[in-house]
Amino acid sequence: MHEHTFPYMKEPKNKPVLARAYVPFQRLDKTYHPEEALMRGTLFPELYSPFLPSH
Repeated sequence: MHEHTFPYMKEPKNKPVLARAYVPFQRLDKTYHPEEALMRGTLFPELYSPFLPSH
């Protein structure tokens, strides 16, 4: 097996990693009707998360 390496993927040994992304798998099997999707900003109910400002 031939291993490919890319210079931009190498982490410098003297610098810590500042962040890592964690993206869980999602099942997107349900959808909103088009009109409701436009109002909510997403087609998928699993992704709907309205902004609720705190006081």
